[in-house]
Amino acid sequence: MQLSEGEYYGKVVQSVDLDGLVISKSFYSHGTMLPVHYHENHYFCFVLSGNYSERSSNKEIICAKGDLIFHPKNSEHHNNFTDSSTTCFNLEFSTAWISKFTETKIELNSIIKTEDQKVQNSVLKIYRELNSHDDHSSLMIEGLMLETIAGFFRVNSSQSNIPIYLKRVIEYLNDEFSSNPTLLHLSKIAGVSPEHLAREFKSKMKITIGEFHRQIKVKHCCYMLRHTHKNLSDIAFETGFSDQSHFCRVFKSLTGFSPLQYRLAK
Repeated sequence: MQLSEGEYYGKVVQSVDLDGLVISKSFYSHGTMLPVHYHENHYFCFVLSGNYSERSSNKEIICAKGDLIFHPKNSEHHNNFTDSSTTCFNLEFSTAWISKFTETKIELNSIIKTEDQKVQNSVLKIYRELNSHDDHSSLMIEGLMLETIAGFFRVNSSQSNIPIYLKRVIEYLNDEFSSNPTLLHLSKIAGVSPEHLAREFKSKMKITIGEFHRQIKVKHCCYMLRHTHKNLSDIAFETGFSDQSHFCRVFKSLTGFSPLQYRLAK
C-alpha cells in the first residue's frame, strides 16, 4: 500500500508542510504491527522514544531511540512495535522540493540506518527549531534539511570504497572508544606508515583520525546521556576524556548542545 505525502500509520501528533518538505511526529502504541507499505516520497525517521523492528527485502533493522533511518521513496517495509510505544520524528521531502536546490538525483533503493553523529545532530537541530518556532524557522529548517541530506549521502558514498586497512582502524576506534591511541599505534594496526594512514584516512573519510575519534567518543556519550543516569564526570572518565570540562567543550562543539541540554532534550 502506498502512503501519500505526509501520511503515516499510527497517530500523527504534529505536522508542518513547507511546500514539499513535510516535518511530522508519529506515535505508535505498544503492540502495533504495520502492514507492508511504501511512501510516495523519500524520508528520514528519527526515533525519539521507544524501539521497533523494521523489515524490508528480507533484511531486518532494529531501530531504537536516537537512531536515524533513511527510506527511499517506494521502498516496501513493515514495522513491529512489539516491545514499547514509540514516537518517530519524520523528515519527508519530495523530488520537486529537493530539485529546487540541487540537480543531484537520489538513486538509493534500500533502507539505511546511519550512526553518523553529524547527520543525527542536524536532525536534532531541526527538531529544536520546530519546537521553538519563530518567523525565521522555515528558512532555518530548510537549510538544516539540506545539511542533513548532504551529510547522509556524503557518509554513505565515502564508506562504500574504504580499503580494508582503514576499516581495521575504524573497527578498533569503535571497539576501544575509551582509549586514546597514538597515530603510531594505529598505523601498526593498519600495517602502513603513520604518514600514509593519516593522509588516506583524511582522503577517504573527509575528516582527520583525531576528529573521527572524537565523534565516536561523543556518540557513546550521547548513548549514556540518553539511556543512563550517570553523572557527567563518570561519562567523561568512561569515554576517555581528560576531565569533565574537556568533555563538555568537545561535546558542545560537535553537537551544538551542552551535555545537560542534550540529556533534557532527549
